Amino acid sequence: MKNQRIREMQLRERSSKSLIANVLDEDDYRPGLVQGGRSRVPSAFDDPGFASGAGGCGSSSCMAGVKELGLILKEIRLITGKLRHEEEEHEVIGDWKFAAMVVDRICLIIFTLFTAIATIVVLLSAPHLLVA
Repeated sequence: MKNQRIREMQLRERSSKSLIANVLDEDDYRPGLVQGGRSRVPSAFDDPGFASGAGGCGSSSCMAGVKELGLILKEIRLITGKLRHEEEEHEVIGDWKFAAMVVDRICLIIFTLFTAIATIVVLLSAPHLLVA
C-alpha cells in the first residue's frame, strides 16, 4: 500500500513537471519523455510497475486518464497561444502609440514655429507700426 502511494506521488510529480514544460513549449530535460522535439505528458504506462499491472491501474481507466490529460494539455496550449497572440498585439499597439506620439510632437513643433514666424512677419509688415 505504501509503495503504491509512493509510485502515485512520483507519477504526479513527473506529470506536473512535464505539463509545465509543455505549456511553456520547452523541451523536457528528462530522458524518455521527448518525442520528435516536443515533450509529452507522461502516462501511467511510462512506469514499469504500472505497465506490468502492479500499479492497480486497469487498461481502460488508464487510457481514459491519458486521454483526459491530452485534452487538458490541448486546452492549455490553446489558452497560452491566445495569450501570446494578445501579448504580441499589445506590443504592436504600444509601438504605434509611440509613433503617433512622435508625429504629434513634430506637428506641435512645426505649428508653433509657423505661428511664431507668421506673427512676426505680419507685425513687421504692418505700415502703421513703422514709425520713421
